[in-house]
Amino acid sequence: MADNLLSGQISFTGLGSGTDFQTMIDKLIEIEGTHKRRLEYWKEEWELKTEAIQEVNKSMLDLRTTLSSMSSMNSFLTKNVASTNEGVLTATADANADVGTHTIEVKQLAKNAIIVGTTGYADKKSSVVGSSGEDFTYTYAGTDYTVTAAAGTTLEGLVNLINSDPDNPGVRASLVKNGDEYYFQLRGLDLGSNASLSFNAAASTMTDPGFDDASDFETTQLNQDALFKADGWPTGSNSWIHSASNTISDVIQGITLNLKSIGDSPPTEVQISVDTDVEGVKENIRTFIDKVNELRTMMKELTQFKEIQQTGSIMTGNYAFQLVNSQLKQATAGLAKGFLYYDQGPPPSGDYYSSLSQVGILTDAEKGSATEGLLVIDEAKLDAALRNDMDGVAALFSANGLGDQKVDAGNFSYHSHVGSVTKPGSYDVKYTVSGGAITSARIGGYAAKVDNNEGTITAMEGPAKGLVVKINDFPNDTSGSGQVQLKQGKIGEMADLLKEMTSTESGPMNILEDNYDDIIQNIEKKIDFEEVRLERMARDLRNKFARLEATLGQYDQLSSSLSSQINQLSDK
Repeated sequence: MADNLLSGQISFTGLGSGTDFQTMIDKLIEIEGTHKRRLEYWKEEWELKTEAIQEVNKSMLDLRTTLSSMSSMNSFLTKNVASTNEGVLTATADANADVGTHTIEVKQLAKNAIIVGTTGYADKKSSVVGSSGEDFTYTYAGTDYTVTAAAGTTLEGLVNLINSDPDNPGVRASLVKNGDEYYFQLRGLDLGSNASLSFNAAASTMTDPGFDDASDFETTQLNQDALFKADGWPTGSNSWIHSASNTISDVIQGITLNLKSIGDSPPTEVQISVDTDVEGVKENIRTFIDKVNELRTMMKELTQFKEIQQTGSIMTGNYAFQLVNSQLKQATAGLAKGFLYYDQGPPPSGDYYSSLSQVGILTDAEKGSATEGLLVIDEAKLDAALRNDMDGVAALFSANGLGDQKVDAGNFSYHSHVGSVTKPGSYDVKYTVSGGAITSARIGGYAAKVDNNEGTITAMEGPAKGLVVKINDFPNDTSGSGQVQLKQGKIGEMADLLKEMTSTESGPMNILEDNYDDIIQNIEKKIDFEEVRLERMARDLRNKFARLEATLGQYDQLSSSLSSQINQLSDK
């Protein structure tokens, strides 16, 4: 009978009895749904934690991107170069450039070779090849190059043929127009006296009057080297530095010269002045501090315990957050990798600046301070450090594979390392040279590979693997000991740490997020189960109350029938 009183989700409850069974069912389901609501609230908590992880992970990625952009001495230690005649010469400087003034005397610029045909053509589609294929040959930098043009090839077609030749050494063909006629042009793309260019009529088989004789082409620009002097060298009046380029970076250390023109009365003398951009360096330091503090502030807000409310934040006590926070603080507080504490000696040794605290950068430990737990700068101490040793401060922040050594005995020095293999750090070095040969050698506690031809020893094991040390007084019999340093600044150290922490495979935040995702999925399964259970319970209750309603209806009908019969008996 109950089935007759239900139609899908429509139930006829209380229509006959006057009892609101649906409200009763809703209230019972509401009470029974307490566990489901707890699960939903629990899920929301884990989702908030996941969002917090994602925010921190994104902040770490942003910080890593910022740090990577200034993790080398060249990008951190910016230097300005001023020129007294930028129309003739400009220059740029990297971190290796010394502050000072240089005099450059420019006599001529490097140029490429350009040759142009002497025959004009009214139409660029004029045929320049006869009824059978013909060869066009040119000589570039002393080597002949030939392209074979098919019968009927046009002037424009010959240009395309040369430019698309896979063996083209760096020559471009084009057409120049004087208003009425087109002229064939070849130009070399390389500068310098070796990049000569000519039409090789003897090797060509073309019969067109504009391409059948050496006189059909004229040189409109002769290839040549740039000629200049740097700081008065070479000294002879007719002696010059030669360069096949107008961009020269191998004459003055750390400086790239850009020759623009020869001036009005060559040779033209230009002075360039190299100066450290102190404000630029300080701005890089402030950027480092600000970006680190952005991450620290986020971590602080997500993990702090609220004293007044006596409640924790969403990630208070979370181990992964504590681990990340601890490692980030250690990266800024500890000794820079590969650096050694300064020892006044005599003789002095080590690095004058080896930690951020020495240049005025500390974590504010004052309880209740607005900057508690954040990095703060002592501007006066930083300015003093920059005045005292700009390069040392720059190295502390941005050294990237910078080699050095602390020699206790013998005579040795850092030689080289393998960038992707050798880890930054300070490594003990010990060696013995006897009878003109290296008889024993150790780097970083491991036996080193010996090269008695070059007088070098190479680390083959451990974090120093690939590090090469040069014994400077080899093959003299001697014993040496000390340390070889491979320096990495604080910016690079933190960038590498952030790379590890944001790894999609092993990064603590990503691992934690994966774990939380699993927890959320399990909670969702429980919620789904509860929804099915509650829906089944509601259906069962509707069936029960429907049967009750039907029974009450029968009793009501029976009551009415009895009342009617009693009334009839009374009337008699």
